[in-house]
Amino acid sequence: MHAVEPAQKIHLPPPFTLKRSDARDLFGHALERAAEDGAGTLYVYEGPGLCSFALVLEPEEPLATSQLAFLMCMTALADALAAHCAPERAVRINWPDEIVYDKARLGGARFGVPHGARAQDVPDWLVFCAELIADRNHLAAPGDAPNSTSLKEEEFDPTEDLVATFASYVMLYLDRWKHEGFDAVSNRFLMRIDPPLLRGVRRVEGDKLVEITPSGGGKRSAALLDAAGKTGWRTESGIVL
Repeated sequence: MHAVEPAQKIHLPPPFTLKRSDARDLFGHALERAAEDGAGTLYVYEGPGLCSFALVLEPEEPLATSQLAFLMCMTALADALAAHCAPERAVRINWPDEIVYDKARLGGARFGVPHGARAQDVPDWLVFCAELIADRNHLAAPGDAPNSTSLKEEEFDPTEDLVATFASYVMLYLDRWKHEGFDAVSNRFLMRIDPPLLRGVRRVEGDKLVEITPSGGGKRSAALLDAAGKTGWRTESGIVL
């Protein structure tokens, strides 16, 4: 059992309930607690080298549709990061789950659904968990891992600000999804995809990313839940530096 206590210094309005956890595997902790703690619970973990936060959602749509909440939360995460970093640096998403900052890996996100949930089922809960490299203090020199970076090295604003802004963006995009349709969210998500699409059209169709070239050719990604976890941003032991 991991000790959990109310988070300090992060002030959010309802429907969010913030809790700090000492579970380094915050994703696993959130999966265990999601059914009991319920929608809007936002767990936060800060430890050596790692900053993570996990949000519990309770959808009203079947998994085929509600899984798009992962893309919504990725958009909120990227926008929150962009709001708390140097303005001239780009925050991008490597489809569908890796966060890239100024061409370096900063972390990514994981998505949990109830075991055995089918596309036509309305899940009791969903869990979105962001995992970010807080620091790389254990490296002898940053150049030892040139493909990654950290919140500390890039002088991001404090975690409390980042988490609060993430929650605000989640509420914003939930509202847009409800009143304007998912395109209002996916269009923002597509702006963050790395690399930028210089020619052609890129869009989200169902749970896939589709790119169409000017010549009419195109490619379609793997399904969202199949693609998540395949970008190589983490292993069983954590984020790849």
